[in-house]
Amino acid sequence: MTRKIDFTTYSLDDLYLSAEAVDREKHPDIAKEIDRLILEKEKREPVTHQRKLSADSIYSNAIFRIIFCMLFAISPAIFFSSVFVYEALQFIITPVFVVAFGLVFFKLCFRDTADLVYDEGDALLFVTNDKQQRVELKDIIKVRHVMRNRSLIRVQIKNDGGIESELMFEPKVKSKLCTISPLVKELNRRAMSARRTR
Repeated sequence: MTRKIDFTTYSLDDLYLSAEAVDREKHPDIAKEIDRLILEKEKREPVTHQRKLSADSIYSNAIFRIIFCMLFAISPAIFFSSVFVYEALQFIITPVFVVAFGLVFFKLCFRDTADLVYDEGDALLFVTNDKQQRVELKDIIKVRHVMRNRSLIRVQIKNDGGIESELMFEPKVKSKLCTISPLVKELNRRAMSARRTR
């Protein structure tokens, strides 16, 4: 005889995981109970509309990244200035080359990153270079950390025609190393709920 599980003690995240894991054909009563509890908890935990999810701008707190990128430019700058420029001009050309290369390298590394991201309740609003893109939660496939830079969050979405694309942003609150951000968990949970109710 199997023991009955008390799902009322489960958190919303645990209920979402249970809803994915339960065999709905073999255990329809359990699936209905989980779905009912999810709806109840979602009503009790409303989402604050139009809250800001991202840091002010990827560039506002990125001075150390620009300096880091400039370090990559020092060796080639010295090489090119010593080969192609007179010695008298090397002291002028090398710093200019380092700054220019560092800024270009930084822009290339973070070109796909949104400047601002707002939570509108049923959608996320991405703002990049004064262009806005509204992504409904039901169109979000998965939210996860970027592997090469865990301070960024990657949102995988399905566009019209079933084509998948990705958007990235830097969250306001940073997660600890080797842990999943609460924001990633929350967005995945809400996206799953939106897909289930559409």
